[in-house]
Amino acid sequence: MPDNRSRRAWRCAVAVLSAATFATVATTTIAPADAGPAGCVPFGTAQVPPGPPSTGNRTGLAAFPSYRGTHAPPRVDLRTERTQFNRFWEFALVDRQLLTRPRHSTGGWRVVPLPSCLRGQITAISLDDDELVGVDRGGWIYTMDNVTLSPVLWNWTSAWGSLLWLGAGRTLPDARTGGWALSVTSPTNNRVYADIAGRLHPSGSAKMTMIPSLTGDGSRITYADPWLPNDNSYEIGSPLGGRFRSVALSAAGSTTFVMNRYGDMYTRTFDFDSSGSDSVFFRYSWEPQTGKPSAPDLISEVVDRSTAAVQLPAPGWTHQPKVPGEISSSITVISLGPGAENRELRVEGRSGGHTGFWHKEIHAPSWSFTPTGSPMRGRPIANSASDRSADTLAPPKPWNLTASLPSRDALVDGQTLIDVGLPYSIVDPRLLDQVGLHAGPSGYRLLVDNFDPAVTTRDAVVVGPGGAHIPVLLHTADGMRMTPSLPGLTSTPRHLVGAIEIPKKAFVGRGGNPALDRFVTTWMRGESIAAITLSATTHDLVVR
Repeated sequence: MPDNRSRRAWRCAVAVLSAATFATVATTTIAPADAGPAGCVPFGTAQVPPGPPSTGNRTGLAAFPSYRGTHAPPRVDLRTERTQFNRFWEFALVDRQLLTRPRHSTGGWRVVPLPSCLRGQITAISLDDDELVGVDRGGWIYTMDNVTLSPVLWNWTSAWGSLLWLGAGRTLPDARTGGWALSVTSPTNNRVYADIAGRLHPSGSAKMTMIPSLTGDGSRITYADPWLPNDNSYEIGSPLGGRFRSVALSAAGSTTFVMNRYGDMYTRTFDFDSSGSDSVFFRYSWEPQTGKPSAPDLISEVVDRSTAAVQLPAPGWTHQPKVPGEISSSITVISLGPGAENRELRVEGRSGGHTGFWHKEIHAPSWSFTPTGSPMRGRPIANSASDRSADTLAPPKPWNLTASLPSRDALVDGQTLIDVGLPYSIVDPRLLDQVGLHAGPSGYRLLVDNFDPAVTTRDAVVVGPGGAHIPVLLHTADGMRMTPSLPGLTSTPRHLVGAIEIPKKAFVGRGGNPALDRFVTTWMRGESIAAITLSATTHDLVVR
């Protein structure tokens, strides 16, 4: 740790770099194909902090017109683009109308009044926590807020994107049926999330909102976050090193649930804020937080460094057990209430000649079946008895990169940027050289093949001064970008934060490997994990 005088110097330097990020990093402007969303709902309460606790109060419901048609579903068990539910309300999109009724009600449906520009225009819906999104024919997203409160408080906005959820709106990354879903983690209905060590952290006074969508060949999971630029550059790295091809996706409470065409399923709890990218409002560490108490709230966690930070890397994917029966592509994950990963998984299917859905809590070892008699709506899945996750993998990324690891006597490195307590996830390491904070070579080089910036952890190699190859793990999290960018790697530098880690078994036995032992003692500073900051293009990699 630097002394107080040095700390002030580092803060000044990082402040300069933060400002320079906005002014000097090249970006790509991305414009949607259509002119924009309908303009009658530019602002609502979705952009402000959550209001009263969720109650499901029914004040105002009786004022909604009764639905007189015959096409409304008799029950709602799965979240699809036509049917949605939370703990208090059910919704259905029928005859170009949005219908609602109290959850588990056997009574009639009522028609939700829509703003004039949205009447008859909504073609798909998704709901989680206290938000519902509707999508029009052009793919434009509209958000209805407060759907865990009374209907009199429900309201819409077409805004989406930075800054502060006041962007002009955006479309879905990909409009494939069953390939997208709204995900919301709120301080009222979820409250906490768990880091990779299993420690619980407060979600804060705002919400973690995103819409993950399958894109391309199904191996890319692009997410739209209303607080980030409206582009397709932010992704959740899919299972199996970003190569697992999914045909169905559901999401709830920051938990994403995917399935391939053989019925192999994975879940992962991930959000921009919890994964290490938002150093403006969250505090992270790559080092174990053993012995530190958990903070009572987010502000305390950020300010009080005696409390545990969010330990990185972000938790990975969990391979779910196979469903022992017939299934379709209609899958659902729901939040059961406050608590980390307090989730239930549902898969439409058939058992014993009856239609219904398979279900289990997210960490349960086996599935149960509930018959409903409802017609199956999803596409049939060739649900193999054995695991076929690896049978439809996408090709690996073509980017094989190498970088010189910097000398450890540099004034500023990845750990320094964390220690100074400023928003380091917006500081591209190339800017350090631009302001004169240079780092000489250490004699070590990092080699990483098939680098995919969306993936959190991958194998890499450090080559020592004498040519010895040292296997390591390279962890990364996306940097925070203030303007739209393209997906993947391009000729424009992409900033990431990360760490180099020695695998546990190798670290414990390093005494028998002189090259590894020397690398740990010198460059790793005696630790098993070392924070770095990275900047990558299609042809080069810079590490500090």
